[in-house]
Amino acid sequence: MKLPWYVISKGSLLHHLPLIGKSTAQSLGPIILVPDPIYRNLQTDNPNPKHKEMGVLKFGYKYLSDSKFRFQEELLAVKEAMKYLKKNKIAFDFGQKAKFYSGYLYLWPVSKEYAEKELKKAWDEV
Repeated sequence: MKLPWYVISKGSLLHHLPLIGKSTAQSLGPIILVPDPIYRNLQTDNPNPKHKEMGVLKFGYKYLSDSKFRFQEELLAVKEAMKYLKKNKIAFDFGQKAKFYSGYLYLWPVSKEYAEKELKKAWDEV
C-alpha cells in the first residue's frame, strides 16, 4: 500500500529525541511520525484473507447474521493489538474491552463474562 507523503517513519534515530518515544506516533503540523515497525506494517498490503476466501457479500452477510462469527473476527483482530501491547509491556484492559465487544456496537454477540474469558485466553496464547 502506498502511504501519503505526510506519513513518515521515525526510523532508528528520531525516537531518541526527548518527548518522542519509540512506541507512539506523533504529529508535527501536517506530518505524522510513526514508529518504524508500525510504518513497515502499514506499507504491507495485507487484505483480510476471509474476504477473498468467502467473498465480500457472503462475508458481510455472515458477519451481520452470525454473532459468534462476528465475535471471533473481532477476537482475531484484537490478537494483533495484544501482540504489540505485550511486546511493549503495556497492560490490556480486559473489562473495558469485554464490555465493548459485548455491547450494542457489535450487536450484543456474547455476554461480557464470556468475552472477558475469551480475551484472557487470547492474551495467554499471544
